[in-house]
Amino acid sequence: MKKIIVLFLLFTGLNIYAEVLHLRFATFLPPPHPYSKFLEKVAKNLSDLSNGKVKIRYYGSSSLGKAESLYDVTVEGLADMSLVCNGYTPSLFPISLGVQLPFFADSAESSTEIVLKMLKKGVFNKEYRDVKYLFPLITAPSYIFSRKKITKVKDFKGLRMVGGTKIFKDICKILGASAIVMSYSDVYLALQRGVVDAGVTNWPAAIAGWKWYEVLKYAIDLPIMSGWHCEVLMNKKSWNKVPDNVKKRWEKVFPSISFAFAKFSDKLDKIMRIKAKKEKMDIIEFSKSEKMKLADMLVPVWRQWISSNGKDGVNFYQTYVEIREKLKKPVLVKIPEYLGGK
Repeated sequence: MKKIIVLFLLFTGLNIYAEVLHLRFATFLPPPHPYSKFLEKVAKNLSDLSNGKVKIRYYGSSSLGKAESLYDVTVEGLADMSLVCNGYTPSLFPISLGVQLPFFADSAESSTEIVLKMLKKGVFNKEYRDVKYLFPLITAPSYIFSRKKITKVKDFKGLRMVGGTKIFKDICKILGASAIVMSYSDVYLALQRGVVDAGVTNWPAAIAGWKWYEVLKYAIDLPIMSGWHCEVLMNKKSWNKVPDNVKKRWEKVFPSISFAFAKFSDKLDKIMRIKAKKEKMDIIEFSKSEKMKLADMLVPVWRQWISSNGKDGVNFYQTYVEIREKLKKPVLVKIPEYLGGK
């Protein structure tokens, strides 16, 4: 009788003995970080969408590798999928880092819309040829959180700021500051000991994630860089093991995950400003004239970035401008030599 039941289930496609595919999802985020909680839910939701065929286990707190090693961890298959933030390994993702250029976009949602369209046009294909790019996760713009009070452009001179990307280094060079490279999990102690003067990240990461309000006093309300370009990547062999019908379900929801994260990030940005004030942080406003001065100073960062990335940099910029114009959003950084007479 049992043999007959099994044959019936196999014939109808309901194989009760089908093996469940177990996947490891690696991130560097600590459990209290709001983004970590978001991604834990993503792992569960994707598992649920597989109807029991795939089970994703979430590994946080760098348990499968630190932030700067997660791309390699994914390629080598030590993790099946990972949260990778391009800023930690800038040499691997020079074009993807363009998303963090000053004035690229003024919110996580706006950046996400642009990046999804860029992905469709193949702008980033070369950098992800060894993995499966699942979906982008773009944070709200990055601000400056400092032990020292900064009210004018000239106050940046001599400041030691944690950032690390080539773009950030170029910004610091123009401002007369020093760009310090270290894992963000180590920044709290460095700020506490006075080894560094400031860190640059978004509000949710600084306040809810890393709790910098405990070791510094000032938040500078100045989006020095656009949001971090992060993404969830998957080992190609692991992706190929996922049943085709599950892949189709997942790919349908990937864009909605990206937009949900962006809206979540933008909302948290506002909430964390309120929390920072409650924690007695001083939020410093730049005057309009100082903001304009800074904007003018940082335009060369775009020009330098485009030039250093050759044809890929030009393609990025021209595609970016094309998308912004189609969305009827202003292009704040206009570089005539790359606009083809526009």
